[in-house]
Amino acid sequence: MPDPIIPLPVPDVLRILNLPADMATNPVFEEHQELVMAGIEYYTNEQPFEEATSGEEVPTHLRTAFRMGYAFLMLFSVAEFLNLKTVGEGIVKTIGIDQAATELLTGAEIEDFKKKILIRALEAMAPYGNHYLRMKLSELTEPETKRIRAKVI
Repeated sequence: MPDPIIPLPVPDVLRILNLPADMATNPVFEEHQELVMAGIEYYTNEQPFEEATSGEEVPTHLRTAFRMGYAFLMLFSVAEFLNLKTVGEGIVKTIGIDQAATELLTGAEIEDFKKKILIRALEAMAPYGNHYLRMKLSELTEPETKRIRAKVI
């Protein structure tokens, strides 16, 4: 019997996200696994979720949707923790010529990045998503409306 599609092993998540393999030793990924699984269960229909966690053979499109959804939700969940100034980690925005000056993403940039990653996760799982997924995706992708106050003179 094959392994369940999700949760993915940390090295697979890192490969999907094109992150350095040495980040696999960071315990933050394992600590967020249950949170990510709960998010996937919340946003997807019951039957596809059960298939993805059962360890039985599933169609390729379901396998791909849940693998990508899991990886992107994991990044969404851990992004700000990866950006901490710790040795060898962080989401690097720029590197100086001599690599002595490294600039990490700001809080606002992380929030914007996380929003885009969440959209990608939800879009990946959309074929198996429930109404909560559709509502959240709609909320994230609809343009903001600005209220205009007008006064008749």
